[in-house]
Amino acid sequence: MATDPKDVVRAFVDALNRQDWDRVGRMAAPDFSYTIMSCHLPGAGTPMDRETMLKVLPGAFALFDEVGPQLEITRLVAEEEWVVAEAEGSGFFRDGSPYTNRYANVYEVVGDRVRTIREYMDTQHMAHSFADAGMVGRPGHPLPDGG
Repeated sequence: MATDPKDVVRAFVDALNRQDWDRVGRMAAPDFSYTIMSCHLPGAGTPMDRETMLKVLPGAFALFDEVGPQLEITRLVAEEEWVVAEAEGSGFFRDGSPYTNRYANVYEVVGDRVRTIREYMDTQHMAHSFADAGMVGRPGHPLPDGG
């Protein structure tokens, strides 16, 4: 029985929201590629493989409170193995400052695994949110001063 690619995306996002890094790793295909589609963030535009993603994301999530950032899917559209998800991201940094953003992510699903993620978001808003929370310039912060 074939797995519905939209269900795979829902399960992958659920694993991220729960910070279940073992499950995220199992759901990422061996040839996994994750690219933040931005021209202005350091490292953006350069695909991360599964191992790199599993190092970077826990560090980024650690900037948030114990719940972490949450991604709520508001729309899924699929054609064969490709799924486009519109989503709202929200959470609170450790200092209590809020974070919100809107996302459009493109997923390629092969079987029951995610092979490709291309993430589109308002990177300027993200940089300002991190700066407002006093995160810019701190060790482990994903953005340099001026993000």
